[in-house]
Amino acid sequence: MRFRATIAGMAIAIAWLSSTPATAAPTQCTTKIDGESVTIFYDDDEPTYSSFRERYFSRRNTCPGAVVITYLMPDLTAEERLVFCANYDPETQSHSQPAQGPRDAFGRCDAPSRTCRLVNATKQEAMALVGIGERTEDGGLSDRLSSTVSAVTHSSGAMILSGNTASLSSLVSSAGTAIGTALSTPAVLAGAAASVVVIGGAVYLCSDAD
Repeated sequence: MRFRATIAGMAIAIAWLSSTPATAAPTQCTTKIDGESVTIFYDDDEPTYSSFRERYFSRRNTCPGAVVITYLMPDLTAEERLVFCANYDPETQSHSQPAQGPRDAFGRCDAPSRTCRLVNATKQEAMALVGIGERTEDGGLSDRLSSTVSAVTHSSGAMILSGNTASLSSLVSSAGTAIGTALSTPAVLAGAAASVVVIGGAVYLCSDAD
């Protein structure tokens, strides 16, 4: 009788454990960002942090690319961050600021991509930029600008305006001064081409020169 009671108790305990959500296993990794060593704490069981391949076949002490992007862009959702990739230099083994471009299986940039930085734009400026992008997609621009500036809505929901810096600056000047000022910096102008990414109410300027 006592044996049966023990078996019954074990069965109840197993059932309770199976119905209780598993506690996330926090872990940490180290990497370099702009040459400085950084330790990042994250949830190892969270699938949005990295791909299956990366989590199970890379070294655990090396930060997954998606973990680095999440660390650098904490205010965006996992879906919103999909427009960006981890900018990684294998020679220096260091990350820099995220870039706009497709990811490989490790969350890193799959091709040379433009490095992005957050622009101190207002919500009104961001909304105005989205409106400009939508008009560009619909062919509502003048012929002069339509040949040098393109706009596309990314699957993440981001509005991406791309073109040479002079045309982009002329196009977005009506949206506000913040992005126009960012585009007019010597470093960005030296790169000739750039992209403006509007996502989650935030505005990023992406350039080869950044």
